[in-house]
Order: sequence, then C-alpha cells, then structure tokens
Amino acid sequence: MSARIRPPALRLPRPSPARRAAWARFAARPVPRFARRHLLPWIAVLLVTAAGAGVGFALAPGSSTYVGPLQTEVRVRPSLSPGVEVDLPPVGKVTFDTHRAPIVVTANIESVDVDAAARLVRSPQQLLALELTAADTVRAATVRAATYSLLCGFGGALLAAVVVFRGRRRTLQTGATLLVVVVATGTGTWATFDPSALRQPRFTGLLSRAPYVVSSTQNALDRLESYRSGLSDIVRSVSTLYAAAANLPVLGDTQTGTSGLGADVTTVLHVSDLHLNPLGYDLTDNLVKQFRVQAVIDTGDTTTWGTAVESSYLGRIRGLGVPYVWVRGNHDSTQTQAEVAGQGAIVLDQGSTAEVAGLVLAGQGDPVFTPDGEGERASGSAEQVQEQANEVLADGIERWDDANPDQPVDAALVHDPSGLQPLLGRVPLVLAGHLHKRSVTLDGSGTRIMVEGTTGGAGVTSAGLNRLADGAPLPLSATLLYFGRSGDLEGKLLAYDEVTVGGLGLAEVNLQRTVLTAEDRPPLSVPSPSAITSGTGTTTGTTTGSTPTESPTTLSPTGTPGG
Repeated sequence: MSARIRPPALRLPRPSPARRAAWARFAARPVPRFARRHLLPWIAVLLVTAAGAGVGFALAPGSSTYVGPLQTEVRVRPSLSPGVEVDLPPVGKVTFDTHRAPIVVTANIESVDVDAAARLVRSPQQLLALELTAADTVRAATVRAATYSLLCGFGGALLAAVVVFRGRRRTLQTGATLLVVVVATGTGTWATFDPSALRQPRFTGLLSRAPYVVSSTQNALDRLESYRSGLSDIVRSVSTLYAAAANLPVLGDTQTGTSGLGADVTTVLHVSDLHLNPLGYDLTDNLVKQFRVQAVIDTGDTTTWGTAVESSYLGRIRGLGVPYVWVRGNHDSTQTQAEVAGQGAIVLDQGSTAEVAGLVLAGQGDPVFTPDGEGERASGSAEQVQEQANEVLADGIERWDDANPDQPVDAALVHDPSGLQPLLGRVPLVLAGHLHKRSVTLDGSGTRIMVEGTTGGAGVTSAGLNRLADGAPLPLSATLLYFGRSGDLEGKLLAYDEVTVGGLGLAEVNLQRTVLTAEDRPPLSVPSPSAITSGTGTTTGTTTGSTPTESPTTLSPTGTPGG
C-alpha cells in the first residue's frame, strides 16, 4: 500500500513582537497639524470641484446653428482625447488634432434642409457664400457652446460645494479652484493650437481613406490651404448626399396599385469578396446601421488563403447585429466555413435552405478551393464542376418548392457565376460574386443574376495589391436589395441600390437606385435543353437593371449628382 506524501504547508513568518509594536505606534500617530488644517481640506475641495463641474459639463446644452443647409449642434467639454470631431452621417467622422489641452469640440448634424441642400449643390453662388460664412458661423457656435459649458460647469461645482461644505469659504474656494483650472486649460489650448491641423483631417467610417490625406493634385492642395475652403467642401459633400438621396425613386411609386408601399419592404445587403480588408466590414457595418438592413448576404471569398490565422478577421460578423448568410468562396476553406458558422452566421451549402428576414434562401459553397485564383469566370472542365455543384443546388431548391408551394425559394446564393444553367428558370434571383466586377443580367428564363463586385476592393490578393500599387485601386462595392414583404409582392425584388465607395485612397461614395416594375419580373420558365445548348434561351449582358422605370439616380458626396 503506497503512502501519500503531503507537501509541507506554506507558513508565512510572523512579525516579531518588536515589529508589531512599531507598526502599532506608527498607526496611532496623529495626523500632522499642517496636513489636517490645510492639505486635507484642499483635497476635499478638489474632489468636490471635479465631481460638480463634471456633472455640469455633462449636462451643458450644445449650441445649435445652421452651417449652410445643415443644422449642427456644437458642444465643448473636457476630454482626455482633445481635438475637434465632426460627425457626418452616413459618411463617417472627421477629427482634427488641433490642440493638446484636454478639451474636445464636437459637431453633430441634427437635421438637413433637403431643399436648401439641393439648391446649394446646383448653385456656384451659394457655394461661394458658404465658403465665406461657414468658418465664422462655426466659430460663433463654438464660443456659445464653450460659454454654456463654463456656466454649467461653474454652476455644478458651486452647487456641489454648497451641499457638501455648507459654508461660504469652501464654496468660494471651489469656484476659485475651477477658475484656475479653466484659465490654465484655456491658456494651454491657445498655446498648443495648431491651425495647420485643420488642413489634415483624419477620416473614419466610409471616408477612412480620404483624398485630403493622399491627394497629390495641386488643386486639392490649394483648396486645403484655406480652412474656409476645407470646411465648405465638407458641408457641400454631406449636402450632396442628402439632396440626392431625397430625389431617389421611392419604392412602390411605380408599382400598380401599390403607391406608398414605403416601409413595407425587407432590406437585405449583398456583399462579396472582402478578402481580409477591414474596410469592407466598416462599409458593411455603416450600411447596416444607416439603411436599417435586416440581413446580410455574403457570397464568399471572405478570406484569401483560408488559414486559421485569418480567423480573427471573421470576428466582425457577430458584431453586425443582424442575420448573416454566407456561402463559401474558392478562397475559403472548410476550416473558414466552420469559423464563420462559429460566429453565428447561417452557412448554406449542398443546396441547403434557410428562412431569413421573411425570405427563403438556398445556397451552395464553391466546389473548388483555389486560393491562387484571381476571380476569373470558369470555362471548360472548371465550368462543368461549377455546373455540377449548381445541379445539387437546383435539386435542393426543387425539394423545398415541392414541399412549400406557397413559399418558394426567393434567391439562390453561389460564389462563382459560372455554370448557372441548372438554376435558370427555377429561381427568380441568383446572387454571386467572384469576378470582382458588378453586373446585373436578366436571363430570358426570368432569372435575374446579380454579381457583386468586391466589397473589400479585392483586399489582400495579388490583383488587389497590384491595382493599389498602380494607383488605380478597385472600389468597394455592395448592393442593398429591397424585397416586398406582403401581398403579391412578397419575396419579390422591388428595387436595389448599388453602393460604390472609391477604393483605398479615395473618398467618392456613389449610390445608384434602380426600381423594378412588373415587366422587369417576368414569370419563370425553365429553358429546354436545346435552348440552353444553342444559347437562344438567355439574354446576356451587363446592365444596371433590365428596363428601369426611371433613369438611375446617383449621389456622390464628392461631387454633384450624376449618372
């Protein structure tokens, strides 16, 4: 029988009686008279001043003013992240490192006079007037906001002193302490203020790679020499966004008997080919929030090599906060697929189906894993492999439709748009990616094929990096799809917005809407084998809509609306 050996218990040495007595004498020593009469009261004054002023600054109202057509609220408050911040929804945020003192000036857009914005965009005279007045308007609003903050800060500090100290002397000391801090902070702001920082904005969000940072054109540099010009450019850009958005065709206006359809739609965002570019997820997150997207569809190539190292990039999926439907691309491995599913995404493969946001979706992962590929359309034996995979998807669609005749599949998801013959006429919409170039084709069978570009600007791939090195980066692209939610239009594509953001180093944001009519949604008809072989059963081409009821409207925050 083996004996158990217990490790010796850990025992800390006990202090000697002499040391314990010394500690007792130290603890019993009275607080020095100077500290008790002078130091501790001033510490209490500082704490009360900080607490009361902090509450006052937090409750201070902002100063509201119109900068052109933008109603803007300006606030001034203490902050450990000093500078100037301008929130420009939906473009993003602009920050300027103007000073080092712990003060931040924030400007938030509260509302936009759309009619005035449209007039501003069309009128050179109004643009000139904006350039001459915008800086003074913002400066006056900043002074008012600073005054409000100071008054509330002093009020909060004095009120806290009255409540805590209940005496005039400490209350006056509290006010004097805050006055010293304010004067010191103001002096620090004045001493460290760098006007040239206003010519070096830092963009986040959709404009995280702005032309102000990388432009080498003399015209842009000339304009940036003037703060007034830079400010008016920003205001004009945001005004253009809102003015053009207001003129986009309204969903339902062209639908017979469905005028005013309005919000009775399901909004889905289609992204593809992010290729490890975090800006792709920045764009996705912005669009989800700004357009109240109810689901995201990702048609693959989220990674580039499909390795475990790339898995950390996929953590952004869960943070989007909406259902995320995904199919595997040729750059995504089965390990990538497992990681995507682990982020809570709905992974479709082998013809599986899922009901998401009231839509029935069916999907098939790419049958090949070729991380060295660069988004070319398959041909020959490679196209046959894609066609065989799409036959599996078509079988899955047929099984669902047979079991649910009143709720057929609304869209099929694939990565490579090659070999789609098995899907033609069986599903009204096919979403794909892979080619890094957007296209929309209405097949003669009634199936609309929408190929997304690259939401990551081809990201970390040889083609994407080469384009970036050549100074002609691929744009980031995504598409907002609007489906009917009820009645005869339930599950049918009513319209789509093609969003394009200038690639790395650019800041052009375009949104083009196409509204579909009943004629744009012909009934499905499975082509005969002879028609498929001869090629007479399909209408091919690259369009932005087969027969849009209105010319597509484009908005660009760096220019005027155009086609």
